Amino acid sequence: MRWSIHHVNLEAKDVARTARFYADVLGMAQGTWAFPASRGYLPGGSDRLALFGDGRESHTGLHLIAPDEDFAEKNGLLHNPSKGGHYAINVDDLDALKARLRAAGVPYSETGEFAIPGLRHLYFCDPEGNLIEANGRV
Repeated sequence: MRWSIHHVNLEAKDVARTARFYADVLGMAQGTWAFPASRGYLPGGSDRLALFGDGRESHTGLHLIAPDEDFAEKNGLLHNPSKGGHYAINVDDLDALKARLRAAGVPYSETGEFAIPGLRHLYFCDPEGNLIEANGRV
């Protein structure tokens, strides 16, 4: 399976303050989030979500998100990607990865095109409980 790191998503209790750190201290340029028409529940104000793109593709790089206790429930997910942070990998065959997770008995949460235009997402945990997002083209 071919894969690459797509983004790192960090939980930030104070998104604006944390974003200023990345912009002012580290010199990273803050981008603008674009949501797909089929957007799920994803609070998108600058006090809840920030994007620092790395210039490779839309939405690759660093994401900051405010923790939201109701995120998983409001989206019908088992996993809450707004709590504790996660990293995301982009894979060339998301359906093949789903089959591998099922075969290994690993529970996952699946969305269609949800938060990033053109991508669908899976959320699951490794054996240590680290949350992973895998995304692939719609």
